[in-house]
Amino acid sequence: MTKLPRPLKAFDVFHLNRINQSTNTMNITFVIDSYNDANGGTIATKRLVGELRKRGHKINIVTAIHEDPSDPCFFQVPGFVLPGTEASLENMKFLFGRNDKKVYGQAMKDADVVQVQFPFLMARGAVKTAKRLRKPVVGAFHVQPQNIMAAMAKTSKLLEWVLWFSFKYFLFKRVDTITCPSVFAADLLKLHGIKASMHPVSNGIPVEYAPREYERPAWFGDKLVLLNIGRHAYEKRQLLLIEGVKRSNYADKIQLILAGRGERTEEIKAKAKELPVEPFIGYISAEDKLRYLNTADLFLHGSIVELESLSCLEAIGCGLPCMVSDSNYSAAPQFALDNRFLFTSDDPENLAEKLDYWYEHRYELRSPVMKQRVLHEAAQYRFDKAVDDYESFISRVVTPPAVKNMSHPVMQKPVSYKKAKRV
Repeated sequence: MTKLPRPLKAFDVFHLNRINQSTNTMNITFVIDSYNDANGGTIATKRLVGELRKRGHKINIVTAIHEDPSDPCFFQVPGFVLPGTEASLENMKFLFGRNDKKVYGQAMKDADVVQVQFPFLMARGAVKTAKRLRKPVVGAFHVQPQNIMAAMAKTSKLLEWVLWFSFKYFLFKRVDTITCPSVFAADLLKLHGIKASMHPVSNGIPVEYAPREYERPAWFGDKLVLLNIGRHAYEKRQLLLIEGVKRSNYADKIQLILAGRGERTEEIKAKAKELPVEPFIGYISAEDKLRYLNTADLFLHGSIVELESLSCLEAIGCGLPCMVSDSNYSAAPQFALDNRFLFTSDDPENLAEKLDYWYEHRYELRSPVMKQRVLHEAAQYRFDKAVDDYESFISRVVTPPAVKNMSHPVMQKPVSYKKAKRV
């Protein structure tokens, strides 16, 4: 006997009407401690929110810091800094948010879905409010314990355990669904006992990071130009990169660029004096960033903690191959084309050997064939595709089961992103 679907209730009809609207727009409330360029997670959130708004979705932002306080959809909560992280977080302009039930209620009252970006203190209150208001709530995985430990300049298995415990308590064990920027990130959560449904959705490559015609800067000469872009911080391992170049047999023929700034900039500049070719160290403009991504020979990424790596995404978007650390805490190895583009984590001698190889084969790095290989890999991470996948995922979260079982609309399952692994 064929089982008849249950009659639609008013709640289902409301959502069905929303889905069948021509615009198919949604109201999404993002809860995030800081909404600025503090780190990769905040930058990725800003990019996603910007594109969702362009597509007509209404986005509320609940945060302690908003780079544009005039945003009419900004709902502010109090902020604070963890003891021991003051210098690092001040440099990043990052605050942790405190709970404010009244603010949460105002921001979520018309939401179709609530997304909580970080597993910190405000996450617990945000999830509780969303559930009280009977709103679907989704968690996100944008930070590892190692990010916090690096900001505190500490390494400790006990501290790592405490941080994982707190992440689970504040967010990961309170939600049924979590978005992850990579399959690596999803597997990491499973490894730590998280039972929620994981949905890998890449942060994506913004449209401006694409191949462009730039003249190679004269100061590059015929040197092997290594580009690194990112905050000057302990976990990013710029000091390791300098040491690797120093040990290379071709150190006098390598131009290193360490674009960025941070709490370790002065220490990096001091270490760089040991190199025979003075590296460029400092902040660069958006235009220079695109120029170097399109004219350097190799993107060098030593970071030991990455759940995807925005900087690697930007590099491959421009067709620049990446050589990355094989750290067990990093998803970046997914961007290595083969073993020649991987070096042993925290091993400057192995890095030097790989740099020697690529100096001797630098014309292969600069070849159109190499660029096409990289761009072929980049195609799966393009920003429009990533946002399409996110919209499809969120639409399924918002849609109640009774509506999902009907013949329309048909929602496509988001494409899984290539698992980070050593090739």
